[in-house]
Amino acid sequence: MPIKTITAPGDSKGVNLLKSNSNYNTAHDATAAASVNTDNKFTLHAKAGSNYFIRRGVLLYDFRSTIFPGKIRILRAQLIVNNVSELAPQTGGDKVRVAWLFNPNTFGDTHANDYNKARYQATTYTSAQQVNNGEDGEIINLDNRKLLNQIQKALNQKTYVHLVVRNELDYQDTTATGNNRAWFDNLDDGSPAQLRIFYRTFSSYSRIGKSGFSGTDINPPNGVGFGSF
Repeated sequence: MPIKTITAPGDSKGVNLLKSNSNYNTAHDATAAASVNTDNKFTLHAKAGSNYFIRRGVLLYDFRSTIFPGKIRILRAQLIVNNVSELAPQTGGDKVRVAWLFNPNTFGDTHANDYNKARYQATTYTSAQQVNNGEDGEIINLDNRKLLNQIQKALNQKTYVHLVVRNELDYQDTTATGNNRAWFDNLDDGSPAQLRIFYRTFSSYSRIGKSGFSGTDINPPNGVGFGSF
């Protein structure tokens, strides 16, 4: 199975979107962030004094340049993160989820309005996955087929894909009582976050010959039509 590691092609970038308020629901349900930041503070779900602070990370990947020689089928994928800084006074505060940001304010760029959780496709979230303080090479498995399909589509069409990274407590809408965070190096840092893609090219699939079906497994390249036999 071929494997390719992607760092930050083209105009790829990572940002975190910060919102704070003295009312938790106001901070959590806001439709825009107060600031767009390019540091490593990708997820935060915290209370400090009388205020609540939430950060949501956005990873914008630019696949417009040729990354694969032909069209591919993603079998699985991982987000590899480094220099993890994690705190979790609450259960779940050290876990993150990744999803497809299907309705970005500006396709191909980031914006404060991308904080709005209604822009995240609910059926594409990964499972909640723990990251550990001080770790390098920490693996976040992108274990949702619908999410993989969107990354695959962007790669094959040579376009952008927007991903969001959220703290599990943010996802669960659990009121913060302390400083819960999962930070890691950005796409352009010294130990950048990377996408690891496990894939097949279309040419690696068995074909149907002129004389009929071949004697091997038949796997249509785009997942439609016949299934695997």
